[in-house]
Amino acid sequence: MNADRLSQLEKMVLETPGDRELRYFLATEYFGLQRFADSLRELEQYFSSGDDEGVGFKMRGICLFHLGRKDEARAALQSGIAAAQRHHHSDLAAEIQETLQGFYPET
Repeated sequence: MNADRLSQLEKMVLETPGDRELRYFLATEYFGLQRFADSLRELEQYFSSGDDEGVGFKMRGICLFHLGRKDEARAALQSGIAAAQRHHHSDLAAEIQETLQGFYPET
């Protein structure tokens, strides 16, 4: 991850805070740096203005899991599976299911 890219995205989000895609891109950058609280903050802004096809839910679930919010993480991952299925992304649904089972083997 390039530090310049991160600062550019942060600046762009400050300039256009309502840009949903920028929020998602910034969340992705934070996620890659394992800055889970920052990523989650941006994801919540992203989700507040629309739906997701699954990947955002997966990221949200992983962030929540790493932040110790296990019940919310499970719910986010389950929502991601449903969203992926709703949008006919069966491979993504299976990938999120695998993540869910990795975190919660009894699922």
